[in-house]
Amino acid sequence: MSRLRRFSAIATVAAAVLAALAPRPAPLAERVYSRALYPTIQAVLTSASNAVPVAVMDVALIAVVVTIVWWARSAWRARRDGGGSAAAWFAWRVSVLAAAAYLWFLGAWGLNYARPPIEVRLALPSGPSTAGEVAALLELAVVQANALYADTRAVYLVPYDAERDVATALQAVDARHGRRRPTVPGVPKPTLLASYFRMAGVDGLTAPVALETLLNPDLTAAERPFTLAHEWAHLAGHAPEADANFVAWLVTQEAGTWPHTRYSGWLFLVSETAWQVPAEERRRSLAALGAGPRQDLADIARRAAQRVDLVQRVGWRVYDSYLKSQGVGEGVRSYSRVVDLIVRSRRSAAATPPAMPQ
Repeated sequence: MSRLRRFSAIATVAAAVLAALAPRPAPLAERVYSRALYPTIQAVLTSASNAVPVAVMDVALIAVVVTIVWWARSAWRARRDGGGSAAAWFAWRVSVLAAAAYLWFLGAWGLNYARPPIEVRLALPSGPSTAGEVAALLELAVVQANALYADTRAVYLVPYDAERDVATALQAVDARHGRRRPTVPGVPKPTLLASYFRMAGVDGLTAPVALETLLNPDLTAAERPFTLAHEWAHLAGHAPEADANFVAWLVTQEAGTWPHTRYSGWLFLVSETAWQVPAEERRRSLAALGAGPRQDLADIARRAAQRVDLVQRVGWRVYDSYLKSQGVGEGVRSYSRVVDLIVRSRRSAAATPPAMPQ
């Protein structure tokens, strides 16, 4: 290894360690990274990955696996031939690769985790949601889902396009609330990870390699708009899952969206609130759910039944550890915090949704 390459490798590992250990003041991350730098990074990377017909994430994963296997083979052959430092050589190269990947992750998207919580940025009313507020929200979600389901069955002059409608809503909100530049939606692509998504119960992924959108190919029509909004909220710089869910709900309720998009948001909220109220209240509220929304929830449950228990447990345990390592103390449990955010956002101004932050 040349002196320059050795120095570059050491510098990469050192930079990754420093980046992992250094404090990340939320105001600084918000002002310098999330508001100033990230919108341009997102526009460039997502526009570039949209132009590629295959998932860049898939290509990157294949390249990493092939590279590590090649290094492992070389190390094994060197060890067999008497090279005592082969294992150390292999470990060092993997460490450099991991360090480079981590630095890319932080620069391309990961520093959004350091932003202030969305309730702080939106100055939501203080105090957690009460049981009565959550129960009332469930009843409202049922009413809205019933009404909007009927609207989705009406005959329209043009066919509904979920991607276009959600993208239009997201960018309209971006423009109205002063985002530096509009979020570039990621073109959903087929992925080699589809089988894993099915087995682990993953609906979608915002891949940080090139800021692209990967979706579970089995998503139902009723859940696809909200899932798109959720992944594109990640692209907009809302890293924690609860924040992305909350922004996705705001986007699906944006004025001018098709009833299909608004329905997807309220159907999501039926599911989220149902498990946060006592069983008796849940049964009473869901009894009022119409046959159409009830069938859509059954279809979603049928899709979810493809999950493989072991794969799901391991996958979500790893993801839980990842979220906690990024400062999301609740881990995967943070998903359900969206209900609290929505309740708190409805406490003031006659339930007017708050301005979506940049």
